[in-house]
Amino acid sequence: MSAKGTANYHYLRFAISPSCNDALTIRKLLQDALLQSFGLTSANIQLDLLWIADNGTETILRARQTDATKLMAAAASSTVGPNLALIKDSPFLPSVLVGSDAF
Repeated sequence: MSAKGTANYHYLRFAISPSCNDALTIRKLLQDALLQSFGLTSANIQLDLLWIADNGTETILRARQTDATKLMAAAASSTVGPNLALIKDSPFLPSVLVGSDAF
């Protein structure tokens, strides 16, 4: 993928509490948070779970730049569990990895 193509994505690293290492559960949690905050149209945004910690306490995901703000707001205001707390976000994946044992 060209450097120009990667600028369209934003990377988010979340802490998960209580821990959850099931990708489908995390995706459903994010979808429910988006539905609760922004309605049905925003609940179906495209996002990719790139990594989940072995112990299920952190995850890294990729979303379109235009959807990242909605995703962060929905995660922060969600009343469905498990809880997600933003650790770091960046349009550059390696900067999100700093301070984690992701790779």
